[in-house]
Amino acid sequence: MNYYLLRQDISIADRWALGPVSDLDNWRLITPPVELMEPGGYTVDIRQDGVEVDYSLAGYASAPVLSAKACAALAGLAEVDAPHRHVVLAPLVVVGSDPDRAYFLMIVETRLDCVDEDRSEFGRFERDDPVRPDLAGQYQYFFNLVVDPGRAASRHIFRLEKYPGALVVSEDVRVRFERAGMVGARFESVNGDARIVA
Repeated sequence: MNYYLLRQDISIADRWALGPVSDLDNWRLITPPVELMEPGGYTVDIRQDGVEVDYSLAGYASAPVLSAKACAALAGLAEVDAPHRHVVLAPLVVVGSDPDRAYFLMIVETRLDCVDEDRSEFGRFERDDPVRPDLAGQYQYFFNLVVDPGRAASRHIFRLEKYPGALVVSEDVRVRFERAGMVGARFESVNGDARIVA
């Protein structure tokens, strides 16, 4: 199975920009607890007016925000559907958005240790790092990211265990989003066929 980094398409010059999710430590949205977080009353403000898109990243933790159309494209995936879900699509109020459009916060709980270190180029946080000594041993950056599909265990949506800011999706998710005509997402191959900086 092929995999891709799911990123925000910043080539859309007049797209909107969203602020952080209100009343919440936004870092919890990309490193949630093992148990599913209960969907709550999540709210976000529009930081910069512009075109509403189907995939955005909100605030300082870059929390994924999906339109109803994007959520519908994921229907049937085990990660999204109960009882095996590991991806929570929580209703989100985007203050000032088109009232006829619904949005959802995508909270991805699955974290996999599946970086192909032999084919990737990366740096790690050192034990005595002056800024983040608490992250010793975790990935600090990638000059080239390659995912080992064998260790991805046929999952469709997940984050990397030691680099949770990276959101990875399968070929199936990419095809579903593209067929739905989703606007705002970009897919970058992490299959070793391109140089991906993460």
